[in-house]
Amino acid sequence: EDWSPTAMELAEQALAALLEARAQEGARLATMLQGHLAQLRSLAQQAVPLVPKLVEQQRQRFLERWKEAMGLTEGSSASPEAAQERALSEATAFAIRIDVAEEVTRLQSHLDEIERLLKKGGDIGKRLDFLIQELHREANTLGSKSAALDLTRISVDMKVLIEQMREQVQNIE
Repeated sequence: EDWSPTAMELAEQALAALLEARAQEGARLATMLQGHLAQLRSLAQQAVPLVPKLVEQQRQRFLERWKEAMGLTEGSSASPEAAQERALSEATAFAIRIDVAEEVTRLQSHLDEIERLLKKGGDIGKRLDFLIQELHREANTLGSKSAALDLTRISVDMKVLIEQMREQVQNIE
């Protein structure tokens, strides 16, 4: 009530400057995140052609183990049930190891959603933080399922980018 018109004008200018600075910082963060998204997409694309190769390697391993398991019943004291149990165990392990394509698909889906949120703008900090956690989870799973050095390298590179994104996302409301 006692504020003079000059004080009110200065307060409005300060508020406008603050809002402008926030908008500029948001634009810089969005640009940085877009760059990281592009790099993550590139890494995911590098992983895609590795999947069939890994599937074939795992298939060969499975067949070798299957032959070993079947050999247990020929001329050995192991029962056919034991051989079947081992073969099922190997088949299960095989199925789990080759499921890397699913992680790549989910990674791409999360990247699409982050991009959509960045374009939308507004209060997106908590959503971005959640999606960054999901990206990290997929990159970890990709690395843990990796049976090839190239895929491990891709996973590590992804995790570095995701961590950089996470640090920046924490600055967004």
